[in-house]
Amino acid sequence: MTLRVGLTGGIACGKSRVLRRFAAAGFTTLDLDRIAHEVMAPGGAAYRDVVEAFGPSILAADQSVDRRRLGDMVFADDAALARLNAIVHPRVREEEARRAALQAGQEGAVAVTDAALLVEAGVHLRFDRLVVVHCSAGEQVRRLIERDGLDGKAARARVDAQMPVEEKRRFAHYEVDASSSLTETDRAADALAGELRRVARARPPRAAIPLERRVGAMVAGPRRGPRGLEPARVLADIAAASGLEMERVARLLVPPTDRPWYRAATAGADDAGPETLAAPVVVWSLSRGGPDPEFVAAAAASLARLTHTDGSEVAGACLFALALQDAMVSGASDTLGSLPGWSALARRWGGAAPPDRIAAAVQVAARHGSDPAAGELAAALAGAAAGRPASTAPSVLLDAFAALDRL
Repeated sequence: MTLRVGLTGGIACGKSRVLRRFAAAGFTTLDLDRIAHEVMAPGGAAYRDVVEAFGPSILAADQSVDRRRLGDMVFADDAALARLNAIVHPRVREEEARRAALQAGQEGAVAVTDAALLVEAGVHLRFDRLVVVHCSAGEQVRRLIERDGLDGKAARARVDAQMPVEEKRRFAHYEVDASSSLTETDRAADALAGELRRVARARPPRAAIPLERRVGAMVAGPRRGPRGLEPARVLADIAAASGLEMERVARLLVPPTDRPWYRAATAGADDAGPETLAAPVVVWSLSRGGPDPEFVAAAAASLARLTHTDGSEVAGACLFALALQDAMVSGASDTLGSLPGWSALARRWGGAAPPDRIAAAVQVAARHGSDPAAGELAAALAGAAAGRPASTAPSVLLDAFAALDRL
């Protein structure tokens, strides 16, 4: 299968430079900003709606959208920016999906999509790997002044209107530091191209996971998650969206949030740990490809950051998802031999050591298997390994499994 890579970063961070290097390496590349230009051009799919929403003052003499005027309008107004995104993003997604379908099924191929707002929009998990290009905020301002002719105040406003790149880097599989010379940036991009090519060639084939094991992971484990998120409902939402989209899941939170998804988490004790949502992450991940520890850890970390601010809790969600993936693929609940490696990977994604309760659950599952007294996390591992009859699953789960099988 083609390795799909998302490329993102802040404004004037150097994404376009890296994208050109990836294209030179032979990767298929797609610039979503360019597609956005196309859909907002006269006759484009979003043109009429954008003009109706923001008025004729955004038009240039040739009736095209003056992107600088529109930018000045929306970057100073969060509601206006959200309105623009609601108009443009669906059209861009449709065109992206059409072009991506042309590359489907190419073994060892790499397709890179460049977009500034992948993380902010919560759609970064549509990609197998995420690359974040970064430099300091001061360097972004300097480049904007030099590149676009903005004054310092306007350039700073553009940078401040975006998600801080330091925050965005938490979601990256790989990073390119574009702070120094173009030569150094090119060297880093070329090295990463080699790594992505290696990953693409080494990917395992899609795993044929028996329905019973998927049922076991979902029905034998936790029924409730943090902030009102129920694992079954999260899986149903993933199936409906054809993937884990964080803004959609954020709308399921109790109480509701009016913050961006990546700032919806609240400090303090929750009624459940984020590892309780590992099963839908793993079931979905294995429906889209072979076992991929890096992808599963990234997805578990993103979902955990929706509800938890503690890095240790985020790491715990990663660790449990990795153990659950192994149990579901291997059909064995004794996964102790892999625990040290998984713990290191989980720590990298969470930025802290996972809580002891996760390793304890893995150890209990290895010793006691399906003993119902072993606790819900150990029961989930045992259920994922041994399976449960499809008749034990509610219809919402069976419908979700069927939808995922059609992806």
